[in-house]
Amino acid sequence: MITDRDAKLNEIVSAVLELPTGTDVSHVRQLGVESWDSLAHVSLMLAIEGEFGVTIDIADQIALTSVPAIRLYLEERGL
Repeated sequence: MITDRDAKLNEIVSAVLELPTGTDVSHVRQLGVESWDSLAHVSLMLAIEGEFGVTIDIADQIALTSVPAIRLYLEERGL
C-alpha cells in the first residue's frame, strides 16, 4: 500500500526528473536516470525540503541518490 508520503515523493521525483507519466519511480537511482544530473539533484532536494518541511544537510543530500534512500531518510525523520 502506498502512503501519502510516498505518493508525494513519487510526484516530486517524476516532475523534477521529467519522467514519463506513469513511470514507477519506487526504485529509481541517480545513475540509472539520464535526467538526474547535478542540477536536477539540487532541484529534487529543494522540492523535497519544500514539500516535507525539512532541511536536508549537504552530507545527506550527497548520499540521497535513490528513491529508496530518500524514502528511508523521510521515514527516519517521521515524515
